[in-house]
Amino acid sequence: MLYRTLEINELIDTKDSDREIIDLMENNGAHLKLVSLKKNQIIEPHMSHTDVTIFVTEGELEVMFSHEENCTCQACGCSMPDENDDGGKKYKVKKGQMFMLEKNVMHSVKAEKDSVFLLIKI
Repeated sequence: MLYRTLEINELIDTKDSDREIIDLMENNGAHLKLVSLKKNQIIEPHMSHTDVTIFVTEGELEVMFSHEENCTCQACGCSMPDENDDGGKKYKVKKGQMFMLEKNVMHSVKAEKDSVFLLIKI
């Protein structure tokens, strides 16, 4: 695949699943993925070992960070903030917006609406 035009809406089929992840490219530890989430679906707290950019093509996401921002493991018991807790950081990312975060930061992602986004890990 040297040159190729892709229609995002044709790649994702959200009718039968709450979450779909399609690997588009991978090269030397860098990844390009297409992700779809149904409304209210959550990607549980996790860390990426690379810097990450999220580009929302449809819908709206909420990216939430834990209280333990300096956490360096996934097994430490960090708790993500609940909807009534203002102690954690939350960011809305809407259609057409990009959100960037550094590696090794505990975070989770929630779909506020049915959403599709590009996940770029470099």
